[in-house]
Amino acid sequence: MDEYFTKFIYSVYNDLGQPGNYSISRLAAWFLDDANIGKLNNLIGTDFTNKKADADCGTFGYLLEPRPYNDQLAIYKMLFDYEYYKNESRDNARSASSVGGDWINLREGDSSISRVNKNEISKNFRALARDAKYDLDKAVKLYLKYNAIPDQVAGDDTQGIGNYIIQEYTRVTY
Repeated sequence: MDEYFTKFIYSVYNDLGQPGNYSISRLAAWFLDDANIGKLNNLIGTDFTNKKADADCGTFGYLLEPRPYNDQLAIYKMLFDYEYYKNESRDNARSASSVGGDWINLREGDSSISRVNKNEISKNFRALARDAKYDLDKAVKLYLKYNAIPDQVAGDDTQGIGNYIIQEYTRVTY
């Protein structure tokens, strides 16, 4: 039984601090979405697809095929982190701009009411998204630098230095 994907989803869920707004099934759906798999494929030059799993294989019913290596899953998680923080920043900015969201502190006499400044929360999420994007870009560069395997080697790439020595060839005409 191969439950690598289930373990990966639970790991991401626990790393997020088990948020109430992201259930485990929502996380699995995000990671199995064709558009998000396409983003990963474009970033690191892979060809992952989602495939219906066997009955005894994982709890979500689908897997990534071919099976990704740990460094590929790490990059996929970094992609999720970036998208998650970017969306949280946008959601907080949107709720801060709603009607009645223009006050932070109210004072009357000895009484005061303070509210969380959603603009500051949005800025913090933007900073987290920026940091996540930086980490993602760095990981992708290193992955492509050290793990890239050429699809094709053609021409004189397969020969030694002998091909660079000028030689005379006779032309045959028919």
